[in-house]
Amino acid sequence: MASRSHVDVNERRLRPIYDCLDNGNNKKAIQEADKVLKKQKDLQCAKVLKALALLRLGRHDESSLLLKDIHAQSPTDEATLQAMSICYREVYKLDLIADLYENAHKHRPDNEDILSSLFMAYVRLGDYKKQQQTAMTLHRLQPQKNPYYFWAVMSIVMQGHQDEKLAKGMFLPLAERMTKKYIDEEKITAEAEVQIYLIILELLQKWEEALKVVEGPLGAKLTSEFNFRENKTADLYAKLERWPQVNREYKALLKENPDHWNNWQDYIRSCLRLVEASWTPDKDSEEDIDYTEDMVATFIQETIKQCEGGRPQRGPYLAQLELIKQMKDKNRWKPDLAESEQFGDPLQLLLRYYDLFGDKPCCFEDMKSFTKLLTEDKETKLISVVTEGVDLPNPEETLGYASSVKQMQRHITLLQLMRYMGYYDKLSTTERLVLVKEYIQRYHHGLSYGKDLLSTDLQYSDNYLLIAVLLLLDIWRESKNDSLVWQAIVQLEKGISNSRSNFHMKLILMRLYCIMGAYGPCHTVYESMEVKHVMNDTLGHTIANHVGRLGHFVAACSMYGTMLRFFAVNHKETAEYLIASYKYGSFSKIHEFVKFRERLQKSLQYSSAMTESMLLDLVLETSSHVSTEQMVTYMEIDPEKEKNGYDDLCDNRDFSVMESWEPHSRCRLEEAKLHSRKEEILWLKVRKLTLRILTASVMLGQQSVKTDSHTNNGINHDRKPPHEVLTDLLSLLSQHIDSCQEFSSPYQYPVHGPFRTRLCSYLKERHCEAFTDMVSNVMYVHHLHDNGLDTADNEKEEKLRTSVPDLISGLISKHKGSLVTDGENRINTSILENLVLIAETLSHVTVLVGVCHRILKPLKSQWNKKCKKSKGVPLEAPCTFGSYVQLVDGLDKAAKDLHQAIRDMDPVFLTLDFSKLNLTQNLCENEEDSAIEKDMWCKVEKSYQVSAREVTEFLHNKMQYLGTLRL
Repeated sequence: MASRSHVDVNERRLRPIYDCLDNGNNKKAIQEADKVLKKQKDLQCAKVLKALALLRLGRHDESSLLLKDIHAQSPTDEATLQAMSICYREVYKLDLIADLYENAHKHRPDNEDILSSLFMAYVRLGDYKKQQQTAMTLHRLQPQKNPYYFWAVMSIVMQGHQDEKLAKGMFLPLAERMTKKYIDEEKITAEAEVQIYLIILELLQKWEEALKVVEGPLGAKLTSEFNFRENKTADLYAKLERWPQVNREYKALLKENPDHWNNWQDYIRSCLRLVEASWTPDKDSEEDIDYTEDMVATFIQETIKQCEGGRPQRGPYLAQLELIKQMKDKNRWKPDLAESEQFGDPLQLLLRYYDLFGDKPCCFEDMKSFTKLLTEDKETKLISVVTEGVDLPNPEETLGYASSVKQMQRHITLLQLMRYMGYYDKLSTTERLVLVKEYIQRYHHGLSYGKDLLSTDLQYSDNYLLIAVLLLLDIWRESKNDSLVWQAIVQLEKGISNSRSNFHMKLILMRLYCIMGAYGPCHTVYESMEVKHVMNDTLGHTIANHVGRLGHFVAACSMYGTMLRFFAVNHKETAEYLIASYKYGSFSKIHEFVKFRERLQKSLQYSSAMTESMLLDLVLETSSHVSTEQMVTYMEIDPEKEKNGYDDLCDNRDFSVMESWEPHSRCRLEEAKLHSRKEEILWLKVRKLTLRILTASVMLGQQSVKTDSHTNNGINHDRKPPHEVLTDLLSLLSQHIDSCQEFSSPYQYPVHGPFRTRLCSYLKERHCEAFTDMVSNVMYVHHLHDNGLDTADNEKEEKLRTSVPDLISGLISKHKGSLVTDGENRINTSILENLVLIAETLSHVTVLVGVCHRILKPLKSQWNKKCKKSKGVPLEAPCTFGSYVQLVDGLDKAAKDLHQAIRDMDPVFLTLDFSKLNLTQNLCENEEDSAIEKDMWCKVEKSYQVSAREVTEFLHNKMQYLGTLRL
């Protein structure tokens, strides 16, 4: 009783600390913890809770000291262990959680809770072998508890996931034997245990054994998911290629749910397999199997009749078209079958589908894939018949508007089909502009039907406006008339003001602003989309590719920070999901979560964001070489090793979100995605090598000074010397640039697809040459450091390349100019991007000049001492010093020229008012459009101003940097 009383006292004393922490009042929590510690100075839990409060206040050092002290005491109290686990999770020191519970287990080897927590600590670390060992220890401690045994089995399965070679030879057979043992002993009690056996058998591709489990007594336990057993049976029969049984199972499922589209596809596929094999049933067979196309067509017709009178089911009507499509794919479709009642003509089937479902937003997506069954003549007939069927009123001299939302949706479906079938491509520019104006008018009329909609609902007529915008972009692609893009932006801004949740409009709007060189408005639009969690990976590319290239460096730092926080948090969160999966026996989800985590860790977007963020920090936060060295130390980059291979990168970008209804004749999104992935990886490699070269160069400069002062304590002699690392990296970059030459010509990406990188400009404009020449200078200066200045005197010609400033000055002269092209009434959208890329190259070169200065400064001091000792005899200075001074002077002049070039394009200094320059082509003369257009020009003007200001500040910083590099 005394012991229990002591625990109650502790709990009562600690309660106020817990309450303060829960309420976020960390300062008060520290005060409460100090009060408790005055009464009980050795109460470990109070100390840990104080450490947690200190941690949340940002006082990491004090918190770390407290935790280290308590960790060394090997606590075993449950409350203390839990509180310490929270602390370590918050600082992401997951290995210390495992160490904490290992020590606790040594002191209390029979404690089930400590062992269970130790297992979960290993789950966070992904240490599957130790998971297995701990789970087996738990099983021996509590042999009557099945979950612990199956934790061990699942841990063995996951070891196989880590090593595919050993999986089928060792890990999976072992897991199978362990599970089979429990089945033979009839110890299986839960569905999760059956699920794990199925997982093992499927990984071993033992489909026959898996089928026996599903169809046998154990299969009766598979009840958590609706129709799981039936679907799994059909799937396993398909794996075994037993098509009669596959057909029977899917037919039974379709009788139960005739609207299940995947089941219709598999049912039809199984029948055609039977036809190919000329399969027929035994005479005595009573199984319900359809083994001819006629039987399938009859079943579909019967299903349609059964569904009549109730809610319309899309599945059976689409199944008629799917049957024809699959028969065509197998060359089994004959034109005369179109005359039969069983099959029907694809044109008539599509018309009937439109009659039934044309007023549903999903109708176009359903019909789209089956329009390829039609010849060109029949496509024209489809459009003609549907146009007549829409039956819009047609009063004289005005447009006939839809009289209801349903009629309007039927008309929109027709327009989507017309665009997809290439109808608009046959029209002239004038005819398309007339249609654009018509659709904008229809959009305005349609708004009257959505007055009572919630602000989060999409307007019924939004797609009218989207089609009008897409037609404008088609004309722009052909004519290169930028005024059409500005007008498209005006219309999209109007659309978003009326339909705030329309992400289609927002995605196209951001793309158009970025095409026109104005990133500023995009940030607000992107924020309004509330992009969260995994969307940072799938949609982050929509602005990540533009924010840096258009000179919004502050926004870039913020955006990359948000993205990288998601990727960091993801690892923590998926660990908690995995723990929950083990706790609740959801073993089938463990593989999914692990694959999801790996996919995000290997994400192309993650790798790009990390690299760009580091490059930005390296050049944006540094105004002297000392601060550059501090930044490199803080980043903890190992230039010698590449963390992840490029071949394993996962491209998780989602391009299906942006609607375009692009004509199937010129839709090349898949080709563009493949080309973009190659280009993105090549550009990423350029950026990563640039970062590693800059880091290696800075480390080389630091090592040179350490060598001079004879302090080699910090140098790891087992590692490759920095100058060798730099030589290897320069060789890698040169080889990589040579392999990129096929990307030196621009690729025309569709507006709704990926966006180009800066690789083409980088290669074509010789930015790499300026950078590699400067790296060669660093290596030459290091050579002088190692071999003495006398080697410079013995060289026949100076090897310090002073052509770098000339290369940069040449680029500035080529790309500087006015923001508004004289006499053309258009904005020069490429000028900003080109000047920003030059500024970046200049900043990288400046860092390398800083390394040269770091190495040459001590050499200059030695030379000055030597001159003083020469007793008045003048010594000829090594030409390297003069060349270096020339190099710095040239770069300083180039920086000033670039600074002036940026100022010359700033709308503030040009006193430009874009709204008065007549840069757009008005489609609708009304006050709303005029007001939106004026607001758009204000946003664009402000965006260019922000770009100009941030780039000039950046260059001013670099000029200060260069000013500190005089010898």
